[in-house]
Amino acid sequence: MGRRVWLSLVPVLALLLAACTMGGLRKGEVAPDFALEDLSGKQVRLSDFRGRPVLVNFWASWCAPCQEEMPELQAVYSAQGDDGLVILAVNTLYQDKMSDVRAMASSLELTFPILLDGEGTVSSLYRASSFPTSVFVDREGQIYLVQVGSMNRRFMESVLHELP
Repeated sequence: MGRRVWLSLVPVLALLLAACTMGGLRKGEVAPDFALEDLSGKQVRLSDFRGRPVLVNFWASWCAPCQEEMPELQAVYSAQGDDGLVILAVNTLYQDKMSDVRAMASSLELTFPILLDGEGTVSSLYRASSFPTSVFVDREGQIYLVQVGSMNRRFMESVLHELP
């Protein structure tokens, strides 16, 4: 193949790679159910929140964008938690330290559930390999949006406003 043909395939290959990276997490598909323990040892299951909007956020304490995003998540949760919003912050404990997780949650005064993915099974299920990665799940339990990279309050609120 000539150089021109290869260059014309680059956008197509990039699109295919992006689709494969998300591993089938597409808008309108049912979000894979999972159960993880929170910081107090209580088991939390995604499907328990059917009927409510859920933002599943994959993060690590050593991740600088995650550190910047957490106060934004807390602000959104403080504003919309009483209206039914659920935020499940899934820490990638398989590559983090429990002491760092607890310290970050405490110092930022996080009030939403911090879930512990000690084996990486849920992160793998959701193909969350970059942090932060967030998955917006609608009231029917379907994926609405997968966001790789940090978000600010304004972006989160606009997506949550669009959720069916």
